[in-house]
Amino acid sequence: MSIKDFIDLCVGRLAPLYPAPEAKAIAFRLLEHFTDVPSYKYVSEPDAAVPDTPGLLSSLDELETGRPLQYVLGFTEFCGHRFKVGEGCLIPRPETEELVSRIIDDLYAEEDDNLSSPASTGQPDDDGPFNVLDLCTGSGCIAWSLAAEFPEAMVYGCDLSDDALRYACRQRVKVRGAKPIFFTADILSAPPGGLPKFDVIISNPPYICESERAAMRPNVLGFEPAEALFVPDGDPLLFYRAIARWAEALLRPDGHIYMEINERFGPEVAALFPGSRILPDINGKDRFVVR
Repeated sequence: MSIKDFIDLCVGRLAPLYPAPEAKAIAFRLLEHFTDVPSYKYVSEPDAAVPDTPGLLSSLDELETGRPLQYVLGFTEFCGHRFKVGEGCLIPRPETEELVSRIIDDLYAEEDDNLSSPASTGQPDDDGPFNVLDLCTGSGCIAWSLAAEFPEAMVYGCDLSDDALRYACRQRVKVRGAKPIFFTADILSAPPGGLPKFDVIISNPPYICESERAAMRPNVLGFEPAEALFVPDGDPLLFYRAIARWAEALLRPDGHIYMEINERFGPEVAALFPGSRILPDINGKDRFVVR
């Protein structure tokens, strides 16, 4: 089978699930992952033979069922790191990468304003080390990315899902300092005892309303964990009220909060966090509330 034949095969078989450009991009990912054939060879050597590699065609069979590409490959890229993902673990989104980039930029800006900032130097302040808490951590992508960026910070992540926490604990992101500390917690309940005060609290909680299911793709609805995605139509701020309670109990007076939100409810979320700002994502949609 030639490279062109394989790409055409993928686009044809995935047509019921994906637009042609997206299906073609998936085909390139499969080629590069399983055969090390770079995507440019589709243009330069379209008739070159595709190596007979175990897993290549069977992965296409999995994709045809709607299983997400990231689950098929077993990983995804996020903030320059590779994260293990699979059933029971939400796939990190580009919007969440934006959130992490914003946090990193803000903390470095604080470094410029205050050269003794514990976020950058790792020197403890009067209340102890610089602590970060990631609520609803899922794969741990936020926690690990921040631990890699700020080696002197102590980063914690919690989730209610045992499946998600197994992935979070198994990530192999290289960090120069301490690895994130993960623990089981239901943020709809009170914070467990023994936690320190935090300088930064972050959360990408469930925020998609049940009524929005109809607009979502089968590869999301049929495979990714619903409990990490959806909230009741009658209570779309359920998790943000919980975050506010955790912040009241655990956030230092001069600490920061970063949250990803449903674009429909920016003002309502911001009202729960006096002094916060609503910020857009790269597509101009209200996507973050920051304080």
